[in-house]
Amino acid sequence: MAPGLLEAAIFFQGMNLVEDTYYLHDYDKVFDESQKKTLIEAITNLATSAFGDNIQNFAMGDHVVFLTSSKVEVPNKERGNTESLPIIMYCIAEKDTNKKLLTESMKTGLFQFVNRFTSFDIISKNVEKFKEFKERFEKIFKGLIKTEEKEDYLNHNKKVIKNQGHRGGYGSSYGSTSSFQGRY
Repeated sequence: MAPGLLEAAIFFQGMNLVEDTYYLHDYDKVFDESQKKTLIEAITNLATSAFGDNIQNFAMGDHVVFLTSSKVEVPNKERGNTESLPIIMYCIAEKDTNKKLLTESMKTGLFQFVNRFTSFDIISKNVEKFKEFKERFEKIFKGLIKTEEKEDYLNHNKKVIKNQGHRGGYGSSYGSTSSFQGRY
């Protein structure tokens, strides 16, 4: 199976604003949500304070966590000016994934995000507003998502949709009984 991207997210002040996962099964996830949040916060703090944002990726077993950052200008009412706060894009990928292509794609994704949404949108952390950006992730990372998993995911969803039509109910099994994550 070809190496590929497993997760992509934009992280601001302790919260994922938008994220998408490309795992075939939930049990394939590299980190649980709590571990991931703690890790990204720690790496962000370390990178900012000790290395001046120079940490770009680090390996953990068979996986690599990639980071890139930008700044968001937010008003500081006490000082009567603005301050720059870091906004991070991180990706988790398999070790043999094309690092150069992934890094460039991440820079593109973060650039598009900070130019698409206002500082107010970002600091308000209204994740519903950012959901539409997931579609851009698919376009930006198109060449990095495993095609075998995309095909399996699409075939699974076709079966789920077909089965829903025969049940006659209005409940959705997408996201509740499916072990697939992300959108393809």
